[in-house]
Amino acid sequence: MDRVTVKFGTDGVRGIVGESITDLVVAVIAEATLRYWGRRHGVSRVLVSHDTRRMSRDFAVIIASVAREHGVDANIVSSPTPTPVVSWAVLKYRYDLAFQVTASHNPPMYNGVKVIGGDGAPAKPEDTNGIEEVINSEYDDVLRSVRDIEYTQIPSINVRDGYVEYLVSWFSSRFKPRKLKVLVDPIHGAAVGYTASILKGLGFDAVEVNSEQDPDFKGKLPNPEYDQIKDDIDAVLSGKYDMAIAHDGDSDRVAMVVKGLGYLDANRIIPVFLRALWGMGMVKRGVARTVATTHLIDDIALDLNIKVTETPVGIKYIVDAINRGEADIGGEESGGLAYSWHIPEKDGIYSGVMGACIEGTGGVSSIYGELTSRYGERHFRRIDIKANDAKTLVNRIKPELRRQLTSMGELTGFVEIDGFKAVYRDKSWVLIRGSGTEPLIRIYSEALSMSRVNELLGSVVDLVNRLVKG
Repeated sequence: MDRVTVKFGTDGVRGIVGESITDLVVAVIAEATLRYWGRRHGVSRVLVSHDTRRMSRDFAVIIASVAREHGVDANIVSSPTPTPVVSWAVLKYRYDLAFQVTASHNPPMYNGVKVIGGDGAPAKPEDTNGIEEVINSEYDDVLRSVRDIEYTQIPSINVRDGYVEYLVSWFSSRFKPRKLKVLVDPIHGAAVGYTASILKGLGFDAVEVNSEQDPDFKGKLPNPEYDQIKDDIDAVLSGKYDMAIAHDGDSDRVAMVVKGLGYLDANRIIPVFLRALWGMGMVKRGVARTVATTHLIDDIALDLNIKVTETPVGIKYIVDAINRGEADIGGEESGGLAYSWHIPEKDGIYSGVMGACIEGTGGVSSIYGELTSRYGERHFRRIDIKANDAKTLVNRIKPELRRQLTSMGELTGFVEIDGFKAVYRDKSWVLIRGSGTEPLIRIYSEALSMSRVNELLGSVVDLVNRLVKG
């Protein structure tokens, strides 16, 4: 039998079901995590959750059974559950550790495991490194421990109702929005029955589509990018709805469509939320953004006299900045936002409801229009190139990238906290980094014109293709 290898990426362990994610791999992750967590932090209560993907419930039962073998009080969710709801439940019901079986936005053939600490936050790099070390140093004993696991009936817990009630109460005490007609699209994922229910509780006319939970997501890619939610965009632009809210497979991401403005990804959502929540007195200390996220945030923060913290890609780094007191809000371009007053995890449901409340009280399009009028419209594009061991490849080609990018304009500097990023005085930038969840080199660029974005991307893509093939 081939040796099981486990490598935590940007947000947990992911792979194709039946290949790199199997019953044995999941059991090994659970066993090593419980050994490490028990020694380092102590474990008496564990929550095990899962999304709608193929084998998710079975993998969750395996994890819970391993936990029971450790003498730990383990509960399993009663139905497919969004990742942010797990984070909320850890804090609400005082679990020491949680596992979420999910592959988030990845294609349907993927699954994986996220580890969440007793603080409700994604496991820190030092903890995931520690789990990997347990697997490597105690491999034979870990295998013996999981080989004959006894699968028993695991007590279930309903975490949905409490979360929904909490959000209805939180938002109703702070917003009195006008009644909007809102389309909600969970793309057949774990958010089915969540966002729409909360909006209805707040008085919105919410209509949910793609509401059958399905492991194949009815042939869709469970990621609320433009191409995946064209029907939602058309429904809003035609005037049938005031706005739309869409989520990924485990509901930690969000995208919106607003009448008069169109599709909003996180690079548009985060600046609007920053300005609106600062105006409400909720953002005082600063804002955190990943290295791949819009610099429009920086321009706004400068005028608001608050700090900007730039982090590697991954919500755990945003959460760290919040926990250090450097930020009250933070996010990443892929659709995740976190808040100091909520949970230490990105929450697409909470952010979707926030967007509806802002649209219903002041107007998302109005705020965004004011921002772009003052700071300029930002254009953004990303290109992915398939590459195994992508992070190593990017590190190897940095000298060539530096030479090429130095010739592309007047530089303000390079950023190397995650991949390689060149920032220019004309407010343009380009970033090259290896994905932490897929075998891809991702190349991002932002500028005040799409022609500048395409100029930077074209040059870098040609160089990366040549260097990778060489």
